[in-house]
Amino acid sequence: MRLALMVVLYLAGIGLMLSGHFWLGTGLHVLLVTPILWGTLNPNSSLFGALQRTVPSNKIWLTLDDGPDPVDTPAVLELLRERGVKATFFVIGEKADQHPDLIRQIVAEGHQLANHTHSHPQGTFWCLGPVRTFREISRCQSSIKTITGNAPTIFRAPVGHHNIFVHPVLRRFGMRLVGWTSRGLDGVSTDLEDIVERLHKTMAPGTIVLAHESTPVAREVVEAILDRASDKGWKFIDPLQPTEAGE
Repeated sequence: MRLALMVVLYLAGIGLMLSGHFWLGTGLHVLLVTPILWGTLNPNSSLFGALQRTVPSNKIWLTLDDGPDPVDTPAVLELLRERGVKATFFVIGEKADQHPDLIRQIVAEGHQLANHTHSHPQGTFWCLGPVRTFREISRCQSSIKTITGNAPTIFRAPVGHHNIFVHPVLRRFGMRLVGWTSRGLDGVSTDLEDIVERLHKTMAPGTIVLAHESTPVAREVVEAILDRASDKGWKFIDPLQPTEAGE
């Protein structure tokens, strides 16, 4: 319904400009484009549909983006195994195809797999059209299902920039969009001290914490998250338990 309304307003703006009301049509387009950009580029926006950012409990949801990675994934899995913590791995379809054994290991150790697009077009996903958006999500679904026999039920957009075509695709696959509440910006920085400081400021019971694989500090960041929770007495959800994950 929201997408249909936006299309109607867009066409109305074009109609006004073609009928000689150029500035009125331009103004309508500005009013339309501004919220669309906000809804697309703001990772916490629910303008285009539902977005989960918290969990309905006093626990924490640990999520990891951008894997699997031949170095980081085994190291992180070992750490999680030692601490008895379960996490959600938002994996990239291309990487899953390259490292199917790591995907199967994630599942075997009781963690959740989730869709993070097929090629992770972080610079362009926000402005992809409906066909490319569908392909990015559906190909990742297909890759994971081929490897594990099961398709993911949740999705996270690259950099959190979900465009207006994402929710219709998610509804088609019976998926929901998941964001985050706490992050250390470890995807763009390797300064562990700054990363940990950001996490400490935002981590709290009920939050979804975002960390990344395929970085020079991946294991250290996850360890810092686990240590912070341990120091505070916070527990982590098991994302495969629907009541804990808020499904």
